[in-house]
Amino acid sequence: MKKWQSLFILILIGLLAGCATKAPDEPFTAADLSAKLGHGYKQKVDNTLIVLDASTSMFEKDPYYSMAPLQGVQKLTQAKDTILRMNEVIAPLKMQAGLHVFGPTPDNSELVYGMTDYQSADLKAATEKVEVGGLTPLAQPFIDAPEDLKGVTGKIAMIIFSDGKETSAREMSPVAAAEELKNAYGDRLCIYTVLIGDDPVGKKTMEDIASAGKCGFATTKDAIFHSAGMADFTERVFLEKEAVKQVKKSRPAPPPVIPVPTQYETVRINLDVQFDFDKATIRPNEEDKLDEFAQFMKTYPQTRAALEGHTDNYGTEKYNMDLSLRRAKSVKSYLVNKLGISSSRLTTHGYGYSRPISSNKTKAGRQKNRRVMADISTTVKK
Repeated sequence: MKKWQSLFILILIGLLAGCATKAPDEPFTAADLSAKLGHGYKQKVDNTLIVLDASTSMFEKDPYYSMAPLQGVQKLTQAKDTILRMNEVIAPLKMQAGLHVFGPTPDNSELVYGMTDYQSADLKAATEKVEVGGLTPLAQPFIDAPEDLKGVTGKIAMIIFSDGKETSAREMSPVAAAEELKNAYGDRLCIYTVLIGDDPVGKKTMEDIASAGKCGFATTKDAIFHSAGMADFTERVFLEKEAVKQVKKSRPAPPPVIPVPTQYETVRINLDVQFDFDKATIRPNEEDKLDEFAQFMKTYPQTRAALEGHTDNYGTEKYNMDLSLRRAKSVKSYLVNKLGISSSRLTTHGYGYSRPISSNKTKAGRQKNRRVMADISTTVKK
């Protein structure tokens, strides 16, 4: 046989062999996950709550992102694409599912899909509708989770997609909130975090949140976006190896004891103190509001408040910035000196006329804008 004929045969054999196996970069699919079920693996999750950060920090682009398809794309888009890829892979699973979004809603944290029987198409539609906006109350999804998970039974996987940046002042840290949620649900709940971006503080926060869940883990978008990483991630989160069947008969195991989670509720108070034109003194008819606000803080001593001062649009920007801060400090002084609230629990901020809540074209609207506002919420046992 001639040398070139031998070489041709060797090349042909190599091509045929390559067609018989999955290429290393070929996507991991729902069919691949299905193949594992019943062949050494079983589903371990009964409920999945996906948490998506859609705050303004997720509007940032990541020009150094190493994955070429997403390079220079907004972090929210990267997070949504990663969720959608995971959604395609786990489509065969039978479970309850939900999507909780924080950032763009009026209350900054909301269950936008579920909890309901998981349908891949429904989760895809809900994810694609999410838009960016608002602050980052990273603790709030953990505080709201008992309400999201009301009535569910069995094992729960909570997966958080975020850059880990905390941009709103809350009295409870996201790590502490995750710890309380874990304590409430025990071994039923595992918390997983997927870091979007490369902020070092956000990375540490996401790792600490996952550690609070004890049985989950922290990873990154870069680690799971491609085939091998997604295969490993979905297997570790949703599947477990089946136990080897014992030939010897054994006594039937007692029914599992499912712990009853501690019931929590969120309590909240809003403060809106109005001022006279060009004044920073407390009006007598506003004192009852401050008394009620102070009583709330005394009842819940773990709370803190950010006092935000505002003005109408009469005068210069510089003057109104100073006036709005003086109004916030006036409220703080009243709460500290007359009502006994610790100064360390109060912070003051002045926003001038940059954040009106009503039209400055009317007298009534300008009065509403001359204000100091605060919003406190905390989670307590029922």
